[in-house]
Amino acid sequence: MLRVAICDDEIGFTTKIEDIILRVSRANGIKVEVSVFFDGITLLNDYMHNNARYDLVFLDIEMKQMDGLETARKIREMDELVYLIYVTSYSSYALEAYEVHPFQFLVKPIEEDLVIKYYMMIHSKIISDAIFYDYKYKKDYYKVWVSDIMYFESDRRVINIVLSDGSKRVYYDKLSKVEERLGKQRIDFWRIHRSLLVNVKYIVKKAYDYVVLSDGTVFYISEDRRKDLNERYATMIEKEME
Repeated sequence: MLRVAICDDEIGFTTKIEDIILRVSRANGIKVEVSVFFDGITLLNDYMHNNARYDLVFLDIEMKQMDGLETARKIREMDELVYLIYVTSYSSYALEAYEVHPFQFLVKPIEEDLVIKYYMMIHSKIISDAIFYDYKYKKDYYKVWVSDIMYFESDRRVINIVLSDGSKRVYYDKLSKVEERLGKQRIDFWRIHRSLLVNVKYIVKKAYDYVVLSDGTVFYISEDRRKDLNERYATMIEKEME
């Protein structure tokens, strides 16, 4: 699901953007959740006090209580991954605005075709290309770069996400559901036994009955999965040699 925030002190503008996003999402089968804010302070409070995280924020530069530039700086301190689209009546902010790495600018009055274009580009990056793995723990939402995930390890209904820097994230799910989700997104993780799903990117050695990861971790492959993994490994090597 995409989580989108719209922050602008003009209710007519927020209504228009929300309508476009919801309409395009319905037409393309995209699951989306839209939150609307009328000033930067309220949006930041949602980040700080509700642990909110968004995939995309439409942010008006010219707001009274706290302008969009300052709001964006504070958002970047908490979330380096969110896509920001600035909305402005002027083009003179471009140089200063780029310090927080916005994805694009929209100049009022906005062109609906541009809103749709940028939204679908971001959807493609986040969902189709599976840049992030997002999950929910208790009432909070989180996301991590898929490329940073070394492996998923299950303990009953608890999933441990082990990252390349050695840190762990925890949430509740079944490993079979994680495997199915990654498979649909064509991400190469191997189920080497009942409780382990390993990112092939981090496998530096594969033997008949075990693999070695880049940090030196050794995992044994369960007997019932050896034949399948050996065949998949051979196929992968053949493709690399073509």
